[in-house]
Amino acid sequence: MKTLLNPWFIAGCLVWLIIQTTRMLDAPIPWLNGYITDFFAVPVITNIGLWLQRVLIIKTNYYVLSPLQVTFMVVYISVLFEGLLPHISKIYTADWVDVLLYGIGGLFFYFFMNKPVVEIRD
Repeated sequence: MKTLLNPWFIAGCLVWLIIQTTRMLDAPIPWLNGYITDFFAVPVITNIGLWLQRVLIIKTNYYVLSPLQVTFMVVYISVLFEGLLPHISKIYTADWVDVLLYGIGGLFFYFFMNKPVVEIRD
């Protein structure tokens, strides 16, 4: 469960909540709405995947994702949100800056969030 308490994961979820709220109020914050959510997309989605691996499959808090797994997530999210969805829905638009931000978010996840959970015992 501690995987979901990562401060960066919480920050990414809070940013998403703020963005969704401002969109519903029809007052989006341009820079946040356009780019920060793309940066946090891979860390948030991949952190949930890491948590699922730790809880349901590997069953250890020491498990971390490999560079190949993180790269797969970046490519998968990029293809889905910037390749496939813009072709099937007018809600989505393809933007290569978003792909760059997904990649930077993937690097951020790998180097700063993808750490074993070490429990301190007294």
